[in-house]
Amino acid sequence: MSKLEKITKELFLNIMEVLDEKLEENRLKMTLNIYGGTVMMTCFDARPATKDVDAIFETSSLIDTILLGIAETYGLNKDWINQDIKEPLKYVKRENLKEIYKFRNLRVLAPSAEQMLAMKILSARPEPYRDFNDVEFLLKYLEIDTLEQVVNVFDKYVGRRYLGDRQKMFLNYVGEDLKKSWKKFSI
Repeated sequence: MSKLEKITKELFLNIMEVLDEKLEENRLKMTLNIYGGTVMMTCFDARPATKDVDAIFETSSLIDTILLGIAETYGLNKDWINQDIKEPLKYVKRENLKEIYKFRNLRVLAPSAEQMLAMKILSARPEPYRDFNDVEFLLKYLEIDTLEQVVNVFDKYVGRRYLGDRQKMFLNYVGEDLKKSWKKFSI
Protein backbone atom coordinates (compact mmCIF):
# COMPACT_ATOMS: atom_id res chain seq x y z
CA MET A 1 0.00 0.00 0.00
CA SER A 2 1.40 3.40 -0.94
CA LYS A 3 1.70 6.13 1.66
CA LEU A 4 -0.82 8.97 1.70
CA GLU A 5 0.85 12.13 0.43
CA LYS A 6 -1.65 14.61 1.87
CA ILE A 7 -3.78 15.01 4.98
CA THR A 8 -7.14 16.69 4.33
CA LYS A 9 -9.10 18.59 6.97
CA GLU A 10 -11.60 15.71 7.18
CA LEU A 11 -8.81 13.16 7.63
CA PHE A 12 -7.11 15.39 10.21
CA LEU A 13 -10.32 15.53 12.27
CA ASN A 14 -10.80 11.75 11.97
CA ILE A 15 -7.22 11.25 13.16
CA MET A 16 -7.79 13.63 16.09
CA GLU A 17 -10.85 11.59 17.13
CA VAL A 18 -8.84 8.36 16.98
CA LEU A 19 -5.98 10.01 18.90
CA ASP A 20 -8.48 11.13 21.55
CA GLU A 21 -9.79 7.53 21.87
CA LYS A 22 -6.25 6.15 22.18
CA LEU A 23 -5.43 8.75 24.82
CA GLU A 24 -8.53 7.74 26.77
CA GLU A 25 -7.66 4.02 26.53
CA ASN A 26 -4.25 4.85 28.02
CA ARG A 27 -5.59 7.36 30.57
CA LEU A 28 -3.60 10.18 28.99
CA LYS A 29 -4.33 13.84 28.29
CA MET A 30 -2.69 15.82 25.51
CA THR A 31 -2.50 19.36 24.21
CA LEU A 32 -1.47 19.68 20.58
CA ASN A 33 -0.31 23.12 19.36
CA ILE A 34 -0.52 23.04 15.56
CA TYR A 35 1.27 25.33 13.10
CA GLY A 36 2.00 25.79 9.40
CA GLY A 37 -0.06 24.19 6.67
CA THR A 38 -2.30 22.43 9.17
CA VAL A 39 -3.45 25.80 10.53
CA MET A 40 -3.89 27.21 7.02
CA MET A 41 -6.07 24.18 6.21
CA THR A 42 -8.08 23.77 9.43
CA CYS A 43 -8.57 27.38 10.55
CA PHE A 44 -8.70 29.31 7.29
CA ASP A 45 -9.63 26.73 4.62
CA ALA A 46 -6.76 28.27 2.63
CA ARG A 47 -5.77 24.90 1.16
CA PRO A 48 -7.41 21.50 0.71
CA ALA A 49 -4.66 19.46 2.40
CA THR A 50 -1.25 19.46 4.05
CA LYS A 51 1.65 17.03 3.74
CA ASP A 52 2.29 16.77 7.48
CA VAL A 53 1.26 18.16 10.84
CA ASP A 54 3.70 20.61 12.40
CA ALA A 55 2.96 20.57 16.11
CA ILE A 56 4.31 20.98 19.61
CA PHE A 57 3.24 18.44 22.22
CA GLU A 58 4.49 16.55 25.25
CA THR A 59 5.79 13.21 24.09
CA SER A 60 6.62 9.89 25.67
CA SER A 61 7.30 6.39 24.40
CA LEU A 62 3.56 5.64 24.77
CA ILE A 63 2.56 8.77 22.80
CA ASP A 64 5.15 7.86 20.13
CA THR A 65 3.66 4.37 19.87
CA ILE A 66 0.12 5.78 19.55
CA LEU A 67 1.23 8.21 16.80
CA LEU A 68 3.08 5.46 14.94
CA GLY A 69 -0.03 3.26 15.17
CA ILE A 70 -2.10 6.07 13.66
CA ALA A 71 0.45 6.39 10.82
CA GLU A 72 0.11 2.66 10.09
CA THR A 73 -3.71 2.71 10.33
CA TYR A 74 -4.04 5.62 7.89
CA GLY A 75 -1.11 4.78 5.62
CA LEU A 76 0.79 7.95 6.57
CA ASN A 77 4.53 8.52 6.68
CA LYS A 78 5.92 7.81 10.13
CA ASP A 79 6.76 11.52 10.51
CA TRP A 80 3.20 12.60 9.61
CA ILE A 81 3.28 14.61 12.82
CA ASN A 82 6.56 16.23 13.78
CA GLN A 83 8.02 18.87 16.03
CA ASP A 84 10.34 20.45 13.44
CA ILE A 85 8.54 23.72 14.16
CA LYS A 86 10.49 23.98 17.44
CA GLU A 87 13.41 25.62 15.62
CA PRO A 88 11.47 28.55 14.06
CA LEU A 89 9.42 28.92 17.27
CA LYS A 90 12.63 29.92 19.07
CA TYR A 91 12.32 33.26 17.25
CA VAL A 92 8.70 33.84 18.25
CA LYS A 93 8.67 36.14 21.25
CA ARG A 94 4.94 35.97 21.81
CA GLU A 95 2.40 33.23 21.15
CA ASN A 96 -1.28 33.91 20.59
CA LEU A 97 -2.87 30.44 20.67
CA LYS A 98 -6.54 29.65 20.84
CA GLU A 99 -8.35 26.36 21.29
CA ILE A 100 -9.85 25.21 18.00
CA TYR A 101 -10.89 21.66 18.90
CA LYS A 102 -11.65 20.10 22.27
CA PHE A 103 -12.11 16.38 22.73
CA ARG A 104 -12.37 14.49 26.02
CA ASN A 105 -8.62 13.92 26.36
CA LEU A 106 -7.20 16.08 23.58
CA ARG A 107 -7.06 19.83 23.09
CA VAL A 108 -5.91 21.30 19.77
CA LEU A 109 -4.61 24.88 19.81
CA ALA A 110 -3.62 27.08 16.88
CA PRO A 111 -1.97 30.50 16.54
CA SER A 112 -3.89 33.60 15.49
CA ALA A 113 -3.83 34.79 11.89
CA GLU A 114 -1.41 37.57 12.92
CA GLN A 115 1.02 35.12 14.51
CA MET A 116 0.81 32.85 11.46
CA LEU A 117 1.56 35.84 9.22
CA ALA A 118 4.66 36.72 11.26
CA MET A 119 5.86 33.09 11.25
CA LYS A 120 5.31 32.70 7.49
CA ILE A 121 7.28 35.91 6.83
CA LEU A 122 10.05 34.67 9.11
CA SER A 123 10.22 31.42 7.10
CA ALA A 124 9.99 33.17 3.70
CA ARG A 125 10.87 29.93 1.91
CA PRO A 126 10.78 29.60 -1.88
CA GLU A 127 8.47 27.23 -3.76
CA PRO A 128 7.50 24.41 -3.37
CA TYR A 129 6.77 25.74 0.13
CA ARG A 130 3.52 27.63 0.38
CA ASP A 131 4.79 30.61 2.41
CA PHE A 132 4.20 33.10 -0.43
CA ASN A 133 0.58 31.99 -1.03
CA ASP A 134 -0.06 31.78 2.72
CA VAL A 135 1.24 35.31 3.34
CA GLU A 136 -0.90 36.67 0.51
CA PHE A 137 -3.93 34.85 1.90
CA LEU A 138 -3.30 36.11 5.46
CA LEU A 139 -2.79 39.71 4.32
CA LYS A 140 -6.18 39.62 2.60
CA TYR A 141 -7.78 37.81 5.54
CA LEU A 142 -6.43 40.37 8.02
CA GLU A 143 -7.22 43.25 5.63
CA ILE A 144 -3.66 44.53 5.85
CA ASP A 145 -2.86 47.12 3.21
CA THR A 146 0.40 48.80 4.17
CA LEU A 147 3.94 47.57 4.60
CA GLU A 148 4.01 49.40 7.95
CA GLN A 149 1.10 47.22 9.19
CA VAL A 150 2.95 44.09 8.04
CA VAL A 151 6.16 45.11 9.79
CA ASN A 152 4.23 45.98 12.98
CA VAL A 153 2.66 42.50 13.06
CA PHE A 154 6.07 40.91 12.44
CA ASP A 155 7.60 43.03 15.21
CA LYS A 156 4.82 42.11 17.65
CA TYR A 157 5.40 38.33 17.31
CA VAL A 158 8.99 37.95 16.11
CA GLY A 159 10.85 41.25 16.30
CA ARG A 160 12.23 43.65 13.69
CA ARG A 161 15.79 42.42 14.22
CA TYR A 162 14.81 39.17 12.45
CA LEU A 163 13.56 41.02 9.38
CA GLY A 164 16.56 40.13 7.24
CA ASP A 165 17.30 40.50 3.55
CA ARG A 166 15.43 37.29 2.68
CA GLN A 167 12.27 38.46 4.46
CA LYS A 168 12.50 41.96 2.96
CA MET A 169 12.92 40.62 -0.57
CA PHE A 170 10.04 38.21 0.07
CA LEU A 171 7.79 41.09 1.20
CA ASN A 172 8.80 43.15 -1.84
CA TYR A 173 7.62 40.29 -4.08
CA VAL A 174 4.40 39.85 -2.09
CA GLY A 175 3.62 43.58 -2.35
CA GLU A 176 4.32 43.54 -6.08
CA ASP A 177 2.21 40.42 -6.63
CA LEU A 178 -0.74 41.85 -4.68
CA LYS A 179 -0.31 45.20 -6.47
CA LYS A 180 0.14 46.99 -3.15
CA SER A 181 1.45 50.52 -3.33
CA TRP A 182 3.73 50.07 -0.36
CA LYS A 183 7.29 51.30 -0.34
CA LYS A 184 9.82 48.62 -1.21
CA PHE A 185 12.68 47.61 1.01
CA SER A 186 16.04 48.42 -0.53
CA ILE A 187 18.31 45.44 0.03
